[in-house]
Amino acid sequence: MMRAAIAPLLLIGLAACATNDPPNVQVQNACRLARVAEVPIESRGDMLFAQARIDNKPVTLLVDTGAERSLLTEATVKRLDLPRDYQHPTRTFGIGASSVEWNAELPSGLVMGGTRFPIEEVTVGHFDIAEIAGTSADGLLGADVLMAFDIDLDLPAQRMTFYLPRPACPDALPPWHQPYIAIDGVITRRDRLLVPFDLDGVAGMAVLDTGAQMSSISRRMAERVGLADVDMAADHLIMAHGAAPAEVKVRIHRFHDFRVGSTPLGALAMPIVPMSGNMGDALVGGNFLHGRRVWLSLSTRRVFVTPLEQGPLLAATGSAIAP
Repeated sequence: MMRAAIAPLLLIGLAACATNDPPNVQVQNACRLARVAEVPIESRGDMLFAQARIDNKPVTLLVDTGAERSLLTEATVKRLDLPRDYQHPTRTFGIGASSVEWNAELPSGLVMGGTRFPIEEVTVGHFDIAEIAGTSADGLLGADVLMAFDIDLDLPAQRMTFYLPRPACPDALPPWHQPYIAIDGVITRRDRLLVPFDLDGVAGMAVLDTGAQMSSISRRMAERVGLADVDMAADHLIMAHGAAPAEVKVRIHRFHDFRVGSTPLGALAMPIVPMSGNMGDALVGGNFLHGRRVWLSLSTRRVFVTPLEQGPLLAATGSAIAP
């Protein structure tokens, strides 16, 4: 629903580039970056938080590309005294559970970085997003909003910049002068970006999830790698939850080799969690993104990240110049 609300804004912005220029000039115009907003972000424990305003009241949102829809908690909806849409309930799926709530209406939209995003409604979660990495969040800023744009997620500089998408420019490079790594083979699914990964020699596809503090794999993927319950019996057990009230027990298993695209992360301990089929085989989260600058483009199915160190990665890197 939010994508439908935001799309007209994007189309207006793109239409402004249309001219009677020759085709090659039109392509150049369409490939120019058009910044929509720059939003400060705060990183805590590999989780990202953005400040926003609804009805001129402050809210803190967890930046979550893994969430299909943006969401406010029930407590936040009551605090802001937002009207409810009793015609449109939404089922929210978390790890191992789901919940159903009526949507909340946003008559004044959502304001970030001084820019108003014309979002008419959000999903409501009947659970708390409290004390995540020491920060209480009022909701999630999900893929329905984030992936409507091309995004420069600059973690070292603590800022997130929204640009109008450039679907006519599939070869566009990230808008920075720093070295970068291109992640090839990216696909899209339900407003989310999935990146290829390799786990102990077995290939899979993972949702690029800024809302996941740790990268994790599905039980199906664990079985494909050859893990049985007996192999995980001695693994550390934790309680985990996603966008749902219930918590589930998950095991954390250490694997020998995990790499995203051409980027090796080496031996990594990852939770093994129940995931629905549309979530892919894994979540690539904050421990991969930590300290990087990241370019995310759903419109061109392209992801670029800056390397964390020199050495073998240089063969897969380049240097881009802002168009």
